[in-house]
Amino acid sequence: MFFKLSRSQIFTHRGLEPSRPDFWPESSYEAFQDHLARGYGIEFDPNFCYDGIVVSHDASLKRITEGRDERNFSDVSVEELASLRYGPNPEKQGRIPTLDEVLGMISSNSSALSAMHFKAKYQGISNMRVLISYIEKHKLLDRLVIFDVKPEIAHFMKLTNNRLMLAPSVAHPYDIKRYGSVVGNSLVSTQDAISFKDVYDWAWLDEWDTADEEGKEKRLYTAETFDTLRAEGYKIALVTPELHGTSPGLYGGESHKDAASRGTLFRRIREIIELRPDAICTDYPEEAAAGL
Repeated sequence: MFFKLSRSQIFTHRGLEPSRPDFWPESSYEAFQDHLARGYGIEFDPNFCYDGIVVSHDASLKRITEGRDERNFSDVSVEELASLRYGPNPEKQGRIPTLDEVLGMISSNSSALSAMHFKAKYQGISNMRVLISYIEKHKLLDRLVIFDVKPEIAHFMKLTNNRLMLAPSVAHPYDIKRYGSVVGNSLVSTQDAISFKDVYDWAWLDEWDTADEEGKEKRLYTAETFDTLRAEGYKIALVTPELHGTSPGLYGGESHKDAASRGTLFRRIREIIELRPDAICTDYPEEAAAGL
């Protein structure tokens, strides 16, 4: 009998759901609200704007407005962003939520866990303290995994509040070599994660692709990786193979062959689920919940 994940173990990837072409736009208030109401956790990206913190993936408005507005979030106020409506479907245009709103939605919902991507470019001490204050305000210390946190910042965060659930981004050494600089040098190897286990609770695994040096192939999502991390007390979350194709600006040209077709992808996700991760982050929550 197949092992199945509960909806509360599935993080939807920044409000995306390509199986529903009429769905709300990515990272919108409405998309997050919908996913939480259906019992899923959400994965999201805090973005520091001119006078506050909103939730959106990119550094600028260019992509989500289809080039109509190319300003960086850092140059726009929360009030102006709140008035913006975006998305290709006129019947389902969404709005950019504030971090306060997103955390409030999570807090008032019954979904067990959600995941916040604390990007390397924002990992200064002052930003760290602001984020922690928001998390404490909404009483989400035991319901929010904060991932992609560099070891030195994780250390300060744990000193500030040791109940925070923190995760490094764990990648294969070859992926770290190729793509580490793309994400601000926040990627660590499995062995690095073990050496820093005193400041982390979760490991956030990211298999960028299957290419290895000298034309060879590799895997990060294996029983060996899981056993190694679990022996050190880690809980394991991971991103499914299609995510690099829907994460502009986060990747360096990789092409994950397991996402070549939906059938291939779903077979690989099924194999990954059989490894029994504690949570997965995916563009296909309904399919993953149904066992694919």
